[in-house]
Amino acid sequence: MKKRLRSLLMLSLVAGSLVFQSCGETKKEQEETTVEEQQEINNTSEDITEAEFNNATIDEAFKKYILVKDALVQTDAEATAEAANELEATLTEENSEIAKIAARLSEEQDVNVQREIFSELTAAMDPVLKGAISSGKIYKQYCPMAFEGKGDYWYATSEEIRNPYYGDKMLKCGRVDETIQ
Repeated sequence: MKKRLRSLLMLSLVAGSLVFQSCGETKKEQEETTVEEQQEINNTSEDITEAEFNNATIDEAFKKYILVKDALVQTDAEATAEAANELEATLTEENSEIAKIAARLSEEQDVNVQREIFSELTAAMDPVLKGAISSGKIYKQYCPMAFEGKGDYWYATSEEIRNPYYGDKMLKCGRVDETIQ
């Protein structure tokens, strides 16, 4: 019995250490934000992708989506709401489902709730983006630790990870899961 308990304890410790290491950061690194990292967070606005879409509205919507993502990376609820409002205006006629999600996002002022709604937004954008890219590429990225270990996705214009679900807490937590061309 003691041997089994010891084995379970060791297994738990190994699993726990893997969770903390899954994003390539130690707990100490997660807690300490250096001046250089803070500058990276403040300058996360990515260059707009060189990807082209076969629909001008979707092209504009993707640009607004990136603004929403970047505002969440900076943990800026006000900027997130403003960018979501712009996304809603872009898609009101083209895609009412995504426009409604963007509207909910623009009305919310709690950044943690905004991140939950952003997850819905990303899921709704998935089939729209995959079916509309005509040249170039975008990156579907994934954080295994988002939402208490359930994990979640977002889109980016760069392979470099800038996590919208954690911002400065775990800026580089994640991986590129798919390159869409």
